[in-house]
Amino acid sequence: MRIGLYGGTFDPIHLGHLIVMENVINYMNLDRIIILPSSNPPHKKDKKITEVNTRVEMVSEAIKDNDKIILSTFESTDQVIRYTHDTIKYFTDSLKEHEIFYIMGEDSFMTIDTWKNYKYILDSNIIVFSRESIDPHSKLVDKVKNIRKDNPNIFLVNSLSINISSTLIRSLVKDEKSIKYLVKDGVDYIIKQRNLYA
Repeated sequence: MRIGLYGGTFDPIHLGHLIVMENVINYMNLDRIIILPSSNPPHKKDKKITEVNTRVEMVSEAIKDNDKIILSTFESTDQVIRYTHDTIKYFTDSLKEHEIFYIMGEDSFMTIDTWKNYKYILDSNIIVFSRESIDPHSKLVDKVKNIRKDNPNIFLVNSLSINISSTLIRSLVKDEKSIKYLVKDGVDYIIKQRNLYA
């Protein structure tokens, strides 16, 4: 099988995340995506993050009607920092009979050189989704072309220009605005019940 790994904080998970995954499944002919909420993301050490079990619960609620997306707690069972290269190695080693792809956004990909053991990551199968329609003359395209000289398995996928972010969701909730149609109803319910982001 062709399996994608999609990590993140998901604070909260929203329709933009879900659309990205569905689009990547379609474009790359993936059989499954393993979604990996992170308990202790190394790039957000100084930011307040919702307790991990609540974020995992929201992810579970958001994907429950899609049997192609599977929740993994590999990065969320404790407060240990798990770097991307550790996650890729774990799943590549434990799912040897499958083809593994790591899915990441344009912003993350553009700063990949600052990530721990980034050369290992760049030797893997990587799917990059863009924030907007792909500009063939952009820095993103240039970077992908440059890395493809050493690893042809870097794939660029248009994200359908879905400009929703977790930051936007949190800001709307804080301002007591509606987030209907931006998150799944079950996620909206959890946010309201737990008084998250208020």
